[in-house]
Amino acid sequence: MRCILLPLLAVLVCLPAAAEDAFPEPRRERIEWVDIWFTDAEKDALPRVLLIGDSITRGYFDGVEKALDGQAYCGRLTSSRSVCDPVFFQELALVLGQYPFAVIHFNNGLHGWDYTEEEYRVGFQRFVDALREQAPGAKLVCGLTTPVQEQGGMSDHAARVAARNAIATEICAAANIPLNDLHAAARPDHFSGDGVHFNNEGKAAQVKLAADAVQAALAK
Repeated sequence: MRCILLPLLAVLVCLPAAAEDAFPEPRRERIEWVDIWFTDAEKDALPRVLLIGDSITRGYFDGVEKALDGQAYCGRLTSSRSVCDPVFFQELALVLGQYPFAVIHFNNGLHGWDYTEEEYRVGFQRFVDALREQAPGAKLVCGLTTPVQEQGGMSDHAARVAARNAIATEICAAANIPLNDLHAAARPDHFSGDGVHFNNEGKAAQVKLAADAVQAALAK
């Protein structure tokens, strides 16, 4: 185990040497973004839940928060960064260092298309390892990546989403992490029109699945 000082707010991150050395050359999108949000940040009477993902997760976060009202405080880390990008792990360390989380519902799969699936496999394993190491008290739930449609030029990625979900399923099965199959729940009439994001009905279905999965983990 080696400890390295990363530049984002001088976050100290400890990664296994092999994983640390395995990062591929970053392949960035035109716009990269991160959205970190904590509700009831000053309170500690209830357990705290973290949702990790991208704009899809951000879309169903408010509904999950409402569903968990009185049961848990909710926060989110939503980002365009792929698990193949070292900056993602800087963002992750920054958030995991803020609170002890009771449950973490996590996803990563709709960004980083310039990385291969083998690189994604290494990155996703690193993601799971980081969650286990940096949030050892949290119960983990993996939300499978939602599908894409032909609109918006995303049709070429449909098979890749399936491949990435297969990788996530394999890694989580080995780690005894339950899955939340957000992919299977998506219907054609759930999409907003860009082939990636969802309308209110689609978001409502995702809210139900995510909230149920978190509540089940909280109850254990």
